[in-house]
Amino acid sequence: MAIDSTLEARRAVLTLMKADADLLALVAKVSIYPQTTAPMPAWPFIRCGAPLVAPVRAACVDGTSLTMAIHGFAGPRKSGTTVVETAEDHASRIGTAIAKALDGKRVTISRGTLAVSWQGSQLLADPDEADAFHTVQNFRIRCITA
Repeated sequence: MAIDSTLEARRAVLTLMKADADLLALVAKVSIYPQTTAPMPAWPFIRCGAPLVAPVRAACVDGTSLTMAIHGFAGPRKSGTTVVETAEDHASRIGTAIAKALDGKRVTISRGTLAVSWQGSQLLADPDEADAFHTVQNFRIRCITA
C-alpha cells in the first residue's frame, strides 16, 4: 500500500524556500505561501501550486511521487520613479532562485526521505496585472518511505 507523503512534501518545500538566503534576498519570507495566499499579497510573492500525486511501488519500496509547480510573481523594481529592473528580469531572477533553493535537495521525512528535482520552467507576462511577470518552476518530488 502506498504511503501518501503529500503533506510532508508540501511543508518541506515551504521550509526549504523560507530558509534559502538567496531567495529571501528577492522575496520576503512572509511572502512565500502555500496554495493559499493572503488577500492582496505584497509583490513580489511566491505561491505553491497544487501537487499532482502518484504512488511509488516497487520491491521493498513504498512512497509518493509529486509533480508541483512553484509560482513567482513580480513587478518592476524601482528607485523612486525610475525602473531599475524590468518585471520580466525580476521574475526571471526569482525563478532562478526558486530552482536553486529546491533542486537536488534531500529531506528526512517520517519513515523515509524526500528528494526534489527541478524539471524546467516558464516565464509569462501576468494576464491579471499590467507590467507584471509570472515565473513557473516545475519540480518532481519523490518521497520514499519504509
